[in-house]
Amino acid sequence: MYKKSYFILLLTLYLFCGCATNKNYLIQDINFDNHKSFTIDAARLIVEQEYNTNISYPYIDHLVKQDLVSLVSSWSIARLNTETLNNIGNLKVIINEASIKALPISDNNKIEELFMSNAAVNIEMKLDVNIDLLNEKGNRISYVNIKVFKSQELGGNISLLEKDYKIQEMSRYMMTDFDSLAINKIKEVFNKRILSN
Repeated sequence: MYKKSYFILLLTLYLFCGCATNKNYLIQDINFDNHKSFTIDAARLIVEQEYNTNISYPYIDHLVKQDLVSLVSSWSIARLNTETLNNIGNLKVIINEASIKALPISDNNKIEELFMSNAAVNIEMKLDVNIDLLNEKGNRISYVNIKVFKSQELGGNISLLEKDYKIQEMSRYMMTDFDSLAINKIKEVFNKRILSN
């Protein structure tokens, strides 16, 4: 009698714990709607992409829900406003690099298998962005350079949906770090050119 009750209790706990750890991996878009913008003394904002998206191994920029180039562009529009006071030059955001790489942890795995199987993978994200304040002749008045790197190992025992979710969350943390660094540098370097924040 006790063995049967004990077995039922263990089975119930096992099922309960199994259901409790089964997370719903809802992949949500990253946006900057709740971020306060800065107004900088310039005629207009220009976002320039120097980085060419690579679709060959080991780059996976084209496979993720939101690539880093589009995230930096959205961030720029949300966070950097321009208004001419003394400067009729432009504020230019230059995306030098915005790459996402997936590197197999095992030499036996090929890149094609990373998103079709449960192969373990190391994800590397790298951002390199310049924000230049230019005068009316296009010469640099001042600039900041922001570089951010993140790396995370995704185990082979997770589903493809969980991999996609973790990559999206990694992009979210990457943009949070980028935002913090960029705003601090802008406040420091462009302090006399910031009209409001």
